[in-house]
Amino acid sequence: MAATTEGRLAKTAHVNMMTDTIINNVPAEGLRAIMRSLLASHPEITATFEDETRRYIQDVALPRDRSSCASTDVTTLKKTQKTIRCMLGCGLSSQSIGLMANLAVQGVGLLLEHPGDLDDGFLASIDGDIVQLVTAMEKRLLAAGRGELDGEDEKYMGGLRQQLMGCHERTQEKDLDYPYGRALTAASLLLGAPIPQFDDVSDSLRQEIQVTPAKVEETFQMNGRTLPRMFSGLWQMSSPSWGSAPTSKIIAQFTKYVSSGMMAFDMADHYGDAEIVFGRFNSAYAQKGETFAATKYCVFNPMKVTREAIAANVSERCRRLQTNKIDLLQFHWQFYDDPQYLDALRFLAEDERVGTLGLCNFDTKHMDNVISNGIKVHSNQVQFSLIDSRPVVRMATCGGFLAEKWLGQVEPDLYAETITPSQRKYHAMIRSWGGWTLFQELLQVLKDIAAKHNVSVSTVAIRWVLDFAYVGAVIVGARMGISEHADENLASLGWSLDESDRDSIEEVLKRSKRLEMFEDMGDCGGEYR
Repeated sequence: MAATTEGRLAKTAHVNMMTDTIINNVPAEGLRAIMRSLLASHPEITATFEDETRRYIQDVALPRDRSSCASTDVTTLKKTQKTIRCMLGCGLSSQSIGLMANLAVQGVGLLLEHPGDLDDGFLASIDGDIVQLVTAMEKRLLAAGRGELDGEDEKYMGGLRQQLMGCHERTQEKDLDYPYGRALTAASLLLGAPIPQFDDVSDSLRQEIQVTPAKVEETFQMNGRTLPRMFSGLWQMSSPSWGSAPTSKIIAQFTKYVSSGMMAFDMADHYGDAEIVFGRFNSAYAQKGETFAATKYCVFNPMKVTREAIAANVSERCRRLQTNKIDLLQFHWQFYDDPQYLDALRFLAEDERVGTLGLCNFDTKHMDNVISNGIKVHSNQVQFSLIDSRPVVRMATCGGFLAEKWLGQVEPDLYAETITPSQRKYHAMIRSWGGWTLFQELLQVLKDIAAKHNVSVSTVAIRWVLDFAYVGAVIVGARMGISEHADENLASLGWSLDESDRDSIEEVLKRSKRLEMFEDMGDCGGEYR
């Protein structure tokens, strides 16, 4: 029987015996799949799910993890890490700070005393978790309209920073690479404390950072700027679920991308420390004005829009990006029934620090409303690919599935450790679009076209989107410091599909449920609302 509290209806505390049999016997990965399906189908239960998660953490997980806090066993530390991630997910970020600090210290202890016990990337994942914690704290501040942490949170965050500084000293003494550079930088920025100088960028990399970017095959104009028709998306930096890498590797990849001509990057206020690391790279880059940062201001929770609140968010973006002017600020507003988004956009348009103003995930109706109210916006970032072609109805690479490696493969196990959050998301899109069998037919057609043009399947998928005249640029995800496909992505530019290519693709697409997807999901951005 489930836990009960006084005043709760009895029926909420009882699980049918046969239902409980299912829960006891379905494998963990199956339960995850079922829970994800339930939450997607019935979003109204999300609050209850989070509430029960908090109850479990406070009643069971935290007492267990605190009782084993002295352990330096890797298995125990990873169990604690999972608890912390659950706490971040259900709104217990403040309560996780002490546990996070202890985990970081124990991780460095293992590095110093038992390095052979560490998996590759474990300390980098802790680094990423702390970044995610800091991001959660920042979002809480902005939602509350406050510029500084309250006394209790400031005390605990200050303690975490001190522990990270101590870890820095311990690794320096042993001449080891410091594993928490991103975390310490993010925590210092949050607290308004000095940012320590890390020697995590080699002299050779500093020289590479000065390289002038190459010219790309295709460009477009946005508010007077000439930009490549391909941006690198940094959403993978929002969570260690995509993997984590140290600052040095991320900056090395920024350098690689910029030198190849891919000098435009898409990020957001909630993409972990993407703004911070890009700002650090850009401040060291000698070719001023060559790079382009497109970031976002996303309002996911109800707020009272004031000029001061909007200006505070712009200030935060500038601070993290280490700039006085934002190249492109894209605005997302969750609640269409609240017309304050028009006031917010007016305030942003009037802020001289916003170089160019754009939208993010606005549907056609509300985008038109913005324009008809005299607010000048230059772009609207929406989801668009061969699988999700809703922009064609009314107004790119589908999580990596539109690639040759998936051709001829059985439908993937979505809860395998190798599957990323993007792939889980887009697999659901594939099911709605027409299923895995039809998707295999599409991949075969794309492979034939790819062979004809001597490019990859992913390149053909990107090119299909670029060939629409109203598309300024595509955004291709980049797992910074983990994997890079700059050369393959650039191969999407400088050519077009011919009529026979488009006809072959259309033969498959017309058998899909693309119109039904529009009806079921709504216009662009509906999947986020």
